[in-house]
Amino acid sequence: MDAGTGAAVGGAVISAVAAGIAIWQARIAKRQAVLADDSATSAKRQAVAAEEQVQLMRRQLDGEEAERIEARRPEFTVEPGYVSLEDVNFPRGELTIKQVGGTALSSVAVTVSGDYVEGLRGELSRDEYGGDSYARVPRLELGSMSVGTDAPIHVDLEYRHVTPIRVELELECVAREGGHTWTEHLVTRLDPRPEPPVDVMRAWRNRGR
Repeated sequence: MDAGTGAAVGGAVISAVAAGIAIWQARIAKRQAVLADDSATSAKRQAVAAEEQVQLMRRQLDGEEAERIEARRPEFTVEPGYVSLEDVNFPRGELTIKQVGGTALSSVAVTVSGDYVEGLRGELSRDEYGGDSYARVPRLELGSMSVGTDAPIHVDLEYRHVTPIRVELELECVAREGGHTWTEHLVTRLDPRPEPPVDVMRAWRNRGR
């Protein structure tokens, strides 16, 4: 082998070794890139799992809070009432709302609806002629309430009405502590006021006079 051939062979060997090193480095770089991509993917999965865990805990906390709020929900009753003809020109139904359960309330407002129902009797005021009259309002503030509190209301009725009258009540309630709000729906009826009982013996005696 002459000097030229030896140099060529040596150069080829060096090139082959360099190519091998380059291929090896490329494989290492590719493996590192794959590992880095796997690491990034794993990090993303961990982040997603952590976020899902946070959302789950948040939903659990929200659910527990909703249950606590629901447990404090106020409860009311309203017995059937009677139509008052105290003022024959403006018939009104008399009802009493009573809180029988739940938390104390800073405010309660009521609205009413139904056949022959025209609104609620508001505050007493003096008209231009010096007489007293009640305003008719669509919504009445009852003020604060708690268990055992009664709130009488008067329902304005059409002059020509037929009893019994179905009355629906919507109560908007605000908790005294926390400011939580609830809406309660009640249904009752208005009947004609019964005649006062007659003393049979007194009636018989009066008849004999």
